[in-house]
Amino acid sequence: MDNENIHGLDELNAKLEAAIEYFEKDVPVVIGVEAVKHFKQNFENEGFDGNKWAARKTIRTGSTNGQKILGKSGELSESIDYKIEGGTITIYSDKPYAEIHNEGGIITVTPKMKKQFWAMYFNAKEAGDKALMEQYKGMALAKEIKMPKRQYIGESEQLNENITNKIVRDLTNILNG
Repeated sequence: MDNENIHGLDELNAKLEAAIEYFEKDVPVVIGVEAVKHFKQNFENEGFDGNKWAARKTIRTGSTNGQKILGKSGELSESIDYKIEGGTITIYSDKPYAEIHNEGGIITVTPKMKKQFWAMYFNAKEAGDKALMEQYKGMALAKEIKMPKRQYIGESEQLNENITNKIVRDLTNILNG
């Protein structure tokens, strides 16, 4: 028996080939795009999958007052990207400070940092801002600063569900189209 005798078999084979091609070529891109979108959204939500980030302990003044946590320049959020190598999709940030913000940890205060904190202290003093003066004085005198964990990239059930839903929609369109 050949394919001509089975009604619709050629169409089914074409749809299955399209589905296979989708898995091989498009699914890694779908995963990367959905992950980047999801992790960037965490900056807008100021938390990871519904878990809010710790509030700032430092005071913000001027144009940065009232801005979102981890939102001063937007560079960290915008640095999130993905790459596909073989069968592996990697979501990453090329910013050197990305890991300490995502995982938290201890930052050793260097002489260069102390100098900057003292400069900021004197700027606050000149402006007459006593609260800011105390903040920068404390930072200048500290040996280390504890950075709280403010996770924005990681294992996410919400992301997995978004990816699954997108793939199912795409496959449904391919097989029903």
